[in-house]
Amino acid sequence: MLEFALNAISNEAMNGIYIALTALMALISVAIIVVVLMQEGESGGVSAITGGNSDTFYEKNKGRSKEQILKKVTLILGALMLVLSLVFFILKITG
Repeated sequence: MLEFALNAISNEAMNGIYIALTALMALISVAIIVVVLMQEGESGGVSAITGGNSDTFYEKNKGRSKEQILKKVTLILGALMLVLSLVFFILKITG
């Protein structure tokens, strides 16, 4: 059924879809790179060795911090990249 629907789309329209998907994947890739570079490095292992206190205000509100938001954005962008890659792959195989 998917092949029938894709065969109904003209070659010019499919080329446009391929170009749009490729451009969207490139934009998401650049966004992932930027978001990852904005994140700070984690040094959780060092505080465990020195006996650091994990019951701080920062630890309690970690979900609302800039770092946690950047991690969530990275996960969302990665999931979008995965879905777009699968869609692109399915279109290439059936087309």
